[in-house]
Amino acid sequence: MPAPFTISVARSDELPAAFRLLFQTVADDHERERRLANALRMIGKGELEREGVLVARDRGGLVGAMVCLPVPGASGLVWPPQVLPGLEPKFVEDKLLSRASSWLRDRGARLGQSLLTADETDLGPSLERNGFTHITSLWYLRHYLDLPVSLLLAEERLTFQTYRRADQAVFHDVLLRTYEGTQDCPEVNGVRTIEEVIVGHQSQGNYHPGRWWLAFENKIPVGVLLLIDMPDAHYWELAYVGVVPEARNRGVGRELIRKALFETRAADAGQLSLSVDHRNQPAWKIYQELGFEPYDRREVYLAIWR
Repeated sequence: MPAPFTISVARSDELPAAFRLLFQTVADDHERERRLANALRMIGKGELEREGVLVARDRGGLVGAMVCLPVPGASGLVWPPQVLPGLEPKFVEDKLLSRASSWLRDRGARLGQSLLTADETDLGPSLERNGFTHITSLWYLRHYLDLPVSLLLAEERLTFQTYRRADQAVFHDVLLRTYEGTQDCPEVNGVRTIEEVIVGHQSQGNYHPGRWWLAFENKIPVGVLLLIDMPDAHYWELAYVGVVPEARNRGVGRELIRKALFETRAADAGQLSLSVDHRNQPAWKIYQELGFEPYDRREVYLAIWR
């Protein structure tokens, strides 16, 4: 029979201990302390709500901790629970995750996501017991903007309108149509409204409507490109690129990514980063041909709350 314990929001004086418990499996002492300092900094700046830091307590003190974070655009991020060594973890983990899921849903989240490194995959079972499914691996790629002459001289077939100047209803409609038949996390299609999707993208980094484009081929809209400035990290991120179904397989996606590289280079941003579902082989092929290199990988666990 599990020992009695309670689940609640961490008190301010408990935050260091809660985060130390959360990062207990990080082997490198320096990295563990860096993560602790960063988490406390995020709390101090309001980037992480204290209400999302949940702890389990018994009579002796903290026995478990986890973090969840509401994200604009009807989403939530979850860091799986950690339990003190020597305890039976499942019961504590399940209670923490149940509380976190309820809290995120009450805040309007339609989907929850957890991204685990290769060293954290032993945390996956607790997620899968509580409504999350391991859907894919997400690769992170980057380009240092050393562009070959062949790319610089390639023929341009597309014309562009920024989000600021485009008919936003048309922009949104084209964005929705690019999701049809996508191979990039298709599980999330239709879960959120287009307005929620737009808000989600706008919340990333330093959003600017002049860095979102609607692409035309012979005056017909065929795709969208969303770039985000990440000022703290001194790079730009390709937040989204998509082509409508009827315009695929004829070089439109390649030209959109080429524009992303040109715009990032012109802004002297240092590098262009992106993430891609490992199942999306057509996109992988284009990125590799254009010189993107992988630098990180995460396992994606997804919960859909309708």
